Amino acid sequence: MTKTEVVNLLILIESVYSNFVFKDETVQQWFQFCSEMDVEKVMAKLKKHIRKSPYPPTIADIAVFPFEENNFPALLQKWMKTGPERMEHNQTKRITIPDWLTEYSTRKSI
Repeated sequence: MTKTEVVNLLILIESVYSNFVFKDETVQQWFQFCSEMDVEKVMAKLKKHIRKSPYPPTIADIAVFPFEENNFPALLQKWMKTGPERMEHNQTKRITIPDWLTEYSTRKSI
């Protein structure tokens, strides 16, 4: 979003929520966070928020950050395919779960 689009967004929020006025510090923070966002998606979330809430939105309520690509599914599939081989070779030895998978598991080893 450009600064003009952020200003228009804040003006819309102030016009809908008449008892709410942005402070200078708040406007600067919105500029920082909204620079990475897509204006159409933010406006769509703002319109949805206006329809359902009598309270002004926070940045978190209407934020739409770009999607980050990752290769988690590919790594998981690779790890799962090598599972039987690992288990056959290491019958007595416990295998630790990879670091990237520990946050999703309640166990720390297999």
